[in-house]
Amino acid sequence: MRAVRTALTAALLSAPLGATQVLAQSQVYDPVPPRGSAYVRVVNGLVGEVQLRPDFLPQQGLGTAPTQRIMAYTAVENVAGRQLRLEFQEGQARGTATIRVEPGSFNTVLLHPTAGGIGATAVVDTADFNQTRSRIAFYNAVPDCPAATLALLPSGPAVFEGVSALGTRARSVNPVTAQVRASCGTRAAAPIALQGLEAGGMYSVWFMGSGSNVAGFVTRDTTARYQR
Repeated sequence: MRAVRTALTAALLSAPLGATQVLAQSQVYDPVPPRGSAYVRVVNGLVGEVQLRPDFLPQQGLGTAPTQRIMAYTAVENVAGRQLRLEFQEGQARGTATIRVEPGSFNTVLLHPTAGGIGATAVVDTADFNQTRSRIAFYNAVPDCPAATLALLPSGPAVFEGVSALGTRARSVNPVTAQVRASCGTRAAAPIALQGLEAGGMYSVWFMGSGSNVAGFVTRDTTARYQR
C-alpha cells in the first residue's frame, strides 16, 4: 500500500493540467452537439431532494444518495451571449439562478444552502483528458468552508489544498487505488476509497454539507447522449 500511495502522490503532484474539452465517457459514434454548445450539469448539495426546472434542460429531480445528487453533463445549444435560467425547490424552499457559459466549456452548477435559503453557484470545469491516466476533480461544495483539503490516508500529503468554498480543482493521476479524506480545518468527512479508476476515466470527489455535518464521496463523470 505504501508503494501505491507513493505512486499516486507522485502522479498527483507532478501531472500537468490539460485543457481538452473532451470527456472520456463519450462514445466515438455518438451524435455531436453543434458548434456553439456547452455542457452543463447540476449538483444537489442540499439536505433534501431537489426539483429542477431549467429553461435549457428537461425538468428533473435530484436525490440524496451520492449517485443521485450528480447530473450527467448535458449539451446545451447556442450558449453564446445567452442567459440560462434555473429554478429549483427543496421542500418548501425555492430558489432561482441565472448563469452564463462559454461555447465548448464544461460547467457544474452547485446547489447549496445560503443564509437566506438556497442558492446556486456555477463553476467552470477543467475537462482534462489523457488516455493513459485518470482525471480527478475535487469540489468544495461546503459554503462555509473557505479552504478545503483532500489528502491521502493515513498521513500522506495533500492531493488538493486551499480549494475555496464552492470552487474546484482538477489534475491527472495514474489509475491506482488509495484512500483519501476531505476536510476543512477540524471538520473531516469519512474516508473515501479511490478504486476502480480507469485510464481515460474522469472522476469527481465531492465535499458537501454545512456546520459539523460534512460528507465526502466520489462519482464517475458521465455525459448524456446528445439528442438531435
